[in-house]
Amino acid sequence: MSQATLNKKEVTVSFFFKLFIPFALAFFMSCLLRTINSVLSPTFIETFNMSASDLGIMTSAYFLSFAFAQIPLGVCLDRYGSGRTLSIFMVFAVIGCLVFASAQNIFFLFIGRALVGLGVSGCLMAAYKAFGDWLPKEKLPMYNSLESFVGGVGGMVATTPINAALGFMSWRGVFVVLGLLTLFVAFMLYFSPRHPNEKNVGESIKQQLKGTLDISISKRFWRLAPVAVLGQSVYLALNSLWIGPWYRDVAGYSKDAVPNLLFICAFAITVGYLINGFCANALKARLGTKVFSVTIVAMSIYTAILGLIILLPQYGNILWPAFVLLGPFSLLTYPIFSSMFDAKLSGRVQTTYNMLVFIMSTVIQSGIGAIIDLYEPLADGRFNPMGYRTALIIVFVSLALSIVWAIFYRRNKNEIQY
Repeated sequence: MSQATLNKKEVTVSFFFKLFIPFALAFFMSCLLRTINSVLSPTFIETFNMSASDLGIMTSAYFLSFAFAQIPLGVCLDRYGSGRTLSIFMVFAVIGCLVFASAQNIFFLFIGRALVGLGVSGCLMAAYKAFGDWLPKEKLPMYNSLESFVGGVGGMVATTPINAALGFMSWRGVFVVLGLLTLFVAFMLYFSPRHPNEKNVGESIKQQLKGTLDISISKRFWRLAPVAVLGQSVYLALNSLWIGPWYRDVAGYSKDAVPNLLFICAFAITVGYLINGFCANALKARLGTKVFSVTIVAMSIYTAILGLIILLPQYGNILWPAFVLLGPFSLLTYPIFSSMFDAKLSGRVQTTYNMLVFIMSTVIQSGIGAIIDLYEPLADGRFNPMGYRTALIIVFVSLALSIVWAIFYRRNKNEIQY
């Protein structure tokens, strides 16, 4: 019996720490670094005299580099394995943290943020590949859920705990510490278990690009892509930046209160990560409900809640956590996409989907800032609430249309069986 087969049958405590912990900590750092600007945005606005557009473009650099890293990342994962690939990628995140910490202008903040996005772009995909290589199929949902849970905790740490850290160190010091922690995780990843059957195989970047192009022009892919891409990119873009400023500028909460409200949102997302698959599987097993139907219902409620936030901003402290709780239900579209295409195309489908999600996250995050800047700031320096309202209405309408599109194409039952 090979070592690979043995490990697929039994996971000891020692092996758990060697395999799971490094990848979980990597995703922890990814979510922390993705979300941190939502808490630090007032500091950046004051320090660098930023407009809403500046803030949106700078923060969205994370998503932009994240998106365009997906194809070379996939090639490297296939050729060099999860641990070694992700450890090298995360060195770019370390450099990004240090560039960000030392930045004296918005340009270098953008460069630092882009390097961070590049560095953590493989945290989830690398973990899924490593778990798939080593673990029995029946254990994968549990490990994937645990991975998402740890990432959610990273998002929580980016709120109240980071704000507390600002009481005894500067924001620049925070990023230096985060860079050192990221370097430690990269070191752990490099020495994580390497699969015995790991070989230098896989498609070239040219082949990956061709595969991505083929999927991108597929009518089958676009039956689901609008709601899948918008559903995920909207909550990523809003939670990682604009919910925090919304609490301050629209709802009128103090600078000290906002991190606590964001902590609640981060907790809600963590719960969403844990329950989305459970709900879908339970409904499928007991009622025969398709995962597609669960996704559409969840995204419809998600969109309706965003509409309520626009109409009833005074209840934002309740509505925003409910909104982001449902955001992770958009992740249910991953297995739906896989069921719609031949197994040999599943990797290309996921790569294409990931690219579109993070490109759209960039567009939404920077676009909201541009729309806010169309309105004159208030006398006390806050961004104009009408700017937020206009931007969120556009997002709401886009989400609603994507759901209508998905329901319309659902009439062809042969396309979506899952």
